[in-house]
Amino acid sequence: MEEAILCQVQDAAEMAAGAGNQVTAQHWWDQASALYNITTPATIYRIFVQIWEWRMSPNKPPQGQLDHLLMLYNQLEVEGQTLPTLTRVMTLLAALPKDWQQLVTHQVLNQPAVANITWAVATAAIGNHWDGLQAHKKHPYPQTKVNKLSAVQRKGPNQTLQ
Repeated sequence: MEEAILCQVQDAAEMAAGAGNQVTAQHWWDQASALYNITTPATIYRIFVQIWEWRMSPNKPPQGQLDHLLMLYNQLEVEGQTLPTLTRVMTLLAALPKDWQQLVTHQVLNQPAVANITWAVATAAIGNHWDGLQAHKKHPYPQTKVNKLSAVQRKGPNQTLQ
């Protein structure tokens, strides 16, 4: 393999020098790109598996995790494969923590039309759920004071039994 690469580089250098062209870094980059920048089914499969196996952690803020998933979708697009928005959203909903799925999925799917189910709607629902969980952690119980209500009259300090 190394010998084949070396032969390719030598041939390219001889062609460039023989044609009177100046050999530049851009020339070498173009040559390498033409030889190795090939989309293979294995590359697409690897990215797709990463998307399929991705799961959202309930212990970390969702934005960084969503950015990672979006980066994987963008890698697929660079390779010439684009998943429909609805498929992206459904994959995201299926990857939510079990405790989150019912509430967040209901919010996202409660749209008047399928066209309204977008990435922005799903990420907003996830963000709202995360914010609610964080607020509940800060103040788990209401901070209200309850006064005792009673219809029984209190007796004074001189209590005698009769």
